Formats: sequence, structure tokens, C-alpha cells
Amino acid sequence: MRREGISRDAGEAMKLASLRRTLPRTLPTNATAGFTLVELMIALAVLGIGIMAAGRLFVFAQHHASYGREETMAVSLSQEIREKILSDNYDDIVSIFDNVDTDDPGSIPTPCQIWATHVTEGLGSAGRGTVEVFDDAQDPEISDGMLTILITISWLEDGHTQALEMRFSISKMGI
Repeated sequence: MRREGISRDAGEAMKLASLRRTLPRTLPTNATAGFTLVELMIALAVLGIGIMAAGRLFVFAQHHASYGREETMAVSLSQEIREKILSDNYDDIVSIFDNVDTDDPGSIPTPCQIWATHVTEGLGSAGRGTVEVFDDAQDPEISDGMLTILITISWLEDGHTQALEMRFSISKMGI
């Protein structure tokens, strides 16, 4: 029995040796396994550049989102005073709204005081709102019985003044 066990082990060893010769070596030897320090440093540098680029993208997006918020606030403030102007009597528009300037408290009539507060609250202390009313006496292109209103909202962003203008015309009914 003992002899059969030896010959069986020897036969298996021969088969294994034959198999090793016919199969290609797919596993790396210890000398080439893993990454070198230089490869690792290059990979980290490429990864770092990618992360920095993504970080700049987020800063850029945040900056433009902030500008969008202020521009949306300016549109809302323009619309607010426009609705107030349209709700008043046509004959009173020039006397109430012409030359309103939120930077000059003496030029803000009672109907515009809430709006002036909203300008400061919405755009900060550098925010400014102005209203100018033009009639046919000031601009020959305006027809008799019509008014053109120019609303300008401005604010400070990154050290530069940004402005949004809304211009519209209204006419007196029954002329």
C-alpha cells in the first residue's frame, strides 16, 4: 500500500510540473508587483489637479448664484414700485413718483417709503432705487397724454455697480 501512495504522489507531482510548463505566467513576480513611489506621486498630482479644478467650479457657481439672487431681487423691487405707480391716479404720478431716489431720504414720498425700505433690506446699504417720470414736455417723442417711467435699481457687486432698468409707458384714459 505504501508503494501505491508514493507512486500516486510522484504522478501528481509530474502532472503539476507539466502543467506549470504549459501555462503562461500570469502573476507578477515580487519585483514588479504594486506601484512605484513615482507612479503613486504622479497619480496623486493628477488627482489633486482634478480636485482643484472642481473646487474652482464650485466657487464660480456660487458667485453666479449670488449675482442671480441680487438680480432677481432687483427685478422684484422694480415690479413692486411699478405696481404702486400703476395703482395711483394718472394725474398724481408725476407729483408723487418723479425724481424718487432711495439715496436721498427727502425725495421719498409716503407712498414710496415701504419700497425704499425693501430696496435697502433686499440689496444692502449699497442698493439704490430711482424713479424718473417723463412726459411730452420733457421728451418730444412721447405723445400727449402719455408718461414714460424709468425705474433703475442698482447694487454693488465685487466692487462694481450693477444696474437694472425697467422702462414702461402709461396713458391717460379718455383723452
